[in-house]
Amino acid sequence: MKKIIFTVILTIHIFTVFSQKNENINFDVRHVTNQLNIDGHQMFYALPKNIIQIKIEVTKTIQYEGPYSTYAPKYLNISEGIIPMDNEFYTISNIKCKRISIPDTSNFYCITTNRNFLPIIQLNSDGVILGYNTDTDLNNYKFNNYLYTDFPEKSDEFYFTDLGVKPFLRKTQKTFYKTIKTDSSIQKIPVKKQGLSPTSVNENAAEAAAFIRKLRKRRMKLLFGIKDETFPVEAGALQTMVDELNKYEKSYLELFMGKTIEQKHTYYIYFEPDVNSGAEQKVVGWFSERNGFTFSKKDSRKRDIKPLIVDAYSLDAIPAAKIQVMNNSSKTPIPIKYGLYYRIPGRVVLSIKYLNKTLLKQAFEIAQKGQIVPLPVEYLNNPEYSIEFYPETGALKRINKLSQK
Repeated sequence: MKKIIFTVILTIHIFTVFSQKNENINFDVRHVTNQLNIDGHQMFYALPKNIIQIKIEVTKTIQYEGPYSTYAPKYLNISEGIIPMDNEFYTISNIKCKRISIPDTSNFYCITTNRNFLPIIQLNSDGVILGYNTDTDLNNYKFNNYLYTDFPEKSDEFYFTDLGVKPFLRKTQKTFYKTIKTDSSIQKIPVKKQGLSPTSVNENAAEAAAFIRKLRKRRMKLLFGIKDETFPVEAGALQTMVDELNKYEKSYLELFMGKTIEQKHTYYIYFEPDVNSGAEQKVVGWFSERNGFTFSKKDSRKRDIKPLIVDAYSLDAIPAAKIQVMNNSSKTPIPIKYGLYYRIPGRVVLSIKYLNKTLLKQAFEIAQKGQIVPLPVEYLNNPEYSIEFYPETGALKRINKLSQK
């Protein structure tokens, strides 16, 4: 009797184990379409796609001619580096590219199960899958909301100064005659009158050049220790004095050499590599040295405005794998169940060109340029495994067996 009871209990236990095992194999991951029915036993995740963020820094240079520029050779023996006239121009000073990850709206997937609970899936705030059955803290990549931004750096207010010891006016004395009538005759008496008259540009330039030489002599005395010993100068104070002398000399040299002011403008452009194109070219903006950067060429008559072009081509295309949907090995085909879908990203070389000159060339792994393949469904049915994905591309990062930790 005991043997019969033991056999019955063992049979029930084995049946329960196998029933649970068959119950576990109920996960199914499918691509979300309009025909998908939802009955409350599903959860969704997205695969990422990549957009290239192009940051362009444009420098606006403003040049002012110094008021004493023509006197620089005469009084300072300087003939090179002089700004001959007021001028304004633009240059592309820097270009940087960054890969941005956002959800691919054409690649959402649904995990379906007949059980009373769903698998442990980690998603970022955009719904992109990060991992299964893992608590690893992965980066959350977010897309910047702005499509265009211009951040001009404000420059300091500028004006030419001359802080010379001599004023721009000098005293003058004029002599004129005053007629006086006496009893016997009429006489002219000289009268002297003092006044002020402006000094000439030549005199002002000579005075400014003399002051520059005086500043240089004073700085040399400080640096070589030729100073009044009754007024000792400590190291920190000495540096402050030298810095002030350099500042004054610079402001006076600008009277002869001219002044240059720079303003930086920052623009952001977003380029999305096309899934179906092995090579593509796109105009992302327009630039000229006279007008700077613009997103569109509004005036076609301005021939100096030339396009800023992005070239992108794929490297070593990944073979497309055909995913079998039905098992046709028997007379009654049954749907094949797969696990989580992930990406194998493709490699893209991106170049930015202007006037047939390459300003930047950089390679990126682009999610949508590769292939989408599934994992075996057994990984979802076995809680001993954890799976992680790269949030930037949706590529498989690692599969860990937790029992081995």
